[in-house]
Amino acid sequence: MDKEKCTEDWLYQLGQILFYIGLVLELLIVIADKSAYINPWEGQLFRITFLLFLGKICLTRYSFREWLWMLFFLIIAGTCYLFSGRDEAVRLVVFCASFKNVDLRKSLQLAFFVTLSGCLLLVLLALTGIFGQMYIVDAGDRGIRYTFGLGHPNAFFCMFWVLVTLGIYLYWRKMKLWMYGLLLAAGLILFLPTDSRTGVLILVFTLAFSLFLTYGRKARDSKWLYIAGILLFFGCVGLSIWIACYEPYEGPFYPYDRFFTGRITSMNTLEGGGGILRNWRLFSRPENIKYFDMGYVRLFYWYGIIPGALYVLLYAMLMWQCYKKKNYMGFMMVLSFALYTMLEAHFISVYLGRNYALFLLGAYWSDMLCFRKPPAEGMQDIQEEYWWQGWRFLGRKETFREPGC
Repeated sequence: MDKEKCTEDWLYQLGQILFYIGLVLELLIVIADKSAYINPWEGQLFRITFLLFLGKICLTRYSFREWLWMLFFLIIAGTCYLFSGRDEAVRLVVFCASFKNVDLRKSLQLAFFVTLSGCLLLVLLALTGIFGQMYIVDAGDRGIRYTFGLGHPNAFFCMFWVLVTLGIYLYWRKMKLWMYGLLLAAGLILFLPTDSRTGVLILVFTLAFSLFLTYGRKARDSKWLYIAGILLFFGCVGLSIWIACYEPYEGPFYPYDRFFTGRITSMNTLEGGGGILRNWRLFSRPENIKYFDMGYVRLFYWYGIIPGALYVLLYAMLMWQCYKKKNYMGFMMVLSFALYTMLEAHFISVYLGRNYALFLLGAYWSDMLCFRKPPAEGMQDIQEEYWWQGWRFLGRKETFREPGC
């Protein structure tokens, strides 16, 4: 037993090392993407992170139901890859599955400090003239807009907002009211040189909703608040699908495209119709490679109707899981990301390290999908095995372990 316990501890530690090396690489790839540097090894690095997260899975015990769910989602993601040629769906499944036995807060703190350090370094390099552009001249009527070394003004403000959101998630219990005011003031000041209208609006929402959840002790425990958030999310998805139904310069939304800052026109006037509904397929296709801003339209256009619908369903289940876990700021972060994704595709991309909601999905997917019941007296009768011990699920009585599926 001592030898078996020693081996299991060694496998656990090795799995943790593989996971965090993979996570740091994913975060550094995000920083490189935001810079002016063209990364010629990006594809190879993605393959390395995939293998690292897969190694973590191989060194982790899962229940029979968890193995079955992994197989199901890998089949869906693999089919998406075969039809579209996009491998990030497979990478996403492996990334989320590898989160088992990983400290969620520790991983998000790592993401926060690595991303913050990387962004500050890019800003410093641009300010000193060493690397990167400080500004661009907008092709429209907005003139000079400052990028501060992050490629585009919207990208800079997006990273500022994302880091504010993650910082609130991590440290909201220690934050004072004046700190929210300071963050709002910083956002308004940064809005002046960047002119990122969508960014400043979502920042105001995030700060206001965070304050509401912090001081509204009764409201944040109400299931109706979370149901309203889920319905609002479904509304954003449904509105995106409705917008995608119309040909260029047609439909009830076109006259109001200026309120979307031209995102509808920039989406459906691309060659071949871009993300318009007639270009959607069940599992997408190799031709669907156009880039545009509207996130949910891109989700269905890039990956297909079936993978997109599963993503939407899991995202809604994640919001409900935040209610069950009383993860108030997790709900704030997930809902903020959901609203932002209607107009911006920052979180629908090949860069998994951008989307912190995936971290929560990785931590909660087993609870969400396996419908765990509260364990009696802290224990639950379950069986978990490594992949090479799968034969033990056949005809063996389950043993007592930590609560699982």
